Amino acid sequence: MALPGLVIAVAMIGDTLLYAVLPLYHEAFGVSLAMVGVLLSLNRWVRLLANSGAAALGERVGPKAMMVGAAVGSAVSTTLYGLVDSEAVQVVARMMWGISYASLNLATLSYAVSDRANAGKRVGASRAAIGVVQAMSLVGGAWVALQIGPRPTFLLLGGLTVISLVGAVLLPRLPRTPTEHRGFRLPVPHRLEAWGFLLGFTSDGVFLLTLAFLMKDSITAVPPLLATAILLALRWLVEVTTGPLGGWIGDRFGAGRVSIVNAVLLIAGFVLIALDREVLGALAIVMTRGMFNTLVPVLVLERSKASVLSSQASYSTWRDFGAAAGPLSAPWLFLNVPQTPLYAALAALLMLGAFFCLVRR
Repeated sequence: MALPGLVIAVAMIGDTLLYAVLPLYHEAFGVSLAMVGVLLSLNRWVRLLANSGAAALGERVGPKAMMVGAAVGSAVSTTLYGLVDSEAVQVVARMMWGISYASLNLATLSYAVSDRANAGKRVGASRAAIGVVQAMSLVGGAWVALQIGPRPTFLLLGGLTVISLVGAVLLPRLPRTPTEHRGFRLPVPHRLEAWGFLLGFTSDGVFLLTLAFLMKDSITAVPPLLATAILLALRWLVEVTTGPLGGWIGDRFGAGRVSIVNAVLLIAGFVLIALDREVLGALAIVMTRGMFNTLVPVLVLERSKASVLSSQASYSTWRDFGAAAGPLSAPWLFLNVPQTPLYAALAALLMLGAFFCLVRR
């Protein structure tokens, strides 16, 4: 599982750093602040279609072929971020990355859950491989951006992303599982899909887009870009250390109870930000958000009766739906709604979602 994790991890380095860089340096990329939210959500909107399409394609050609093609798309999109300061080019790059990530994510999960009895441990191992690379690229990429500028940094990362293509070519093949082709349709949301939407809207959407501005006002010892990158890197380090442990606990005792405790801590993070404890709240959110990336695929596998790819694609689609809506609304919310009521409302929304989606069965 280290190799599929390495492929998706290296492919993600450009997208991950963009969340820290673009809000603060949007003018260098030739985009307005309002366009920042559109760009950071665009790949998620694309994935509303791409998740189901990638699942259908993967059932026909196999996960390895999907990862090879997606690795090429990842290298091209990362290079485009730094190549031209044009809104049109950035839109094309984000759409290309949305398609690439949908394929990478589902293919990696296919390798992880190919052994159902140890799915949790395998997902945890994959998330650990991703976490190591993402933490290094966030902190290192932020430091490089401060030295040479944001756009040259993405040109450098585009070259490094080619490593993911080498790893994809070396992957073993998995048996194909062809199913009846029914065309695209937005999956009907059940409890886990509804939780995925809320998680995407709050932690992947509003929180991530406003994090750089929260750190700009809260931390002055280091540049805001570096402070934001360190916090985002912490989330990935949490997955390195707790991902395999959380996966083992999910395999042995069931992931439901651990998810409920994790949800309580996530909600506490939003409450802390509402109480003007931005750093502590952000720490709680990035840590618990990382844990859910290990726990939820196991929950989906436990509760779903459909095929592996289609069930994971259904959850991913609704989480992407929330994460696409979040960045679009975040700039308006952050500028027009005070921090305390905004994050208090997000905490209340997550509390209701956790009760109906995780606690109740």
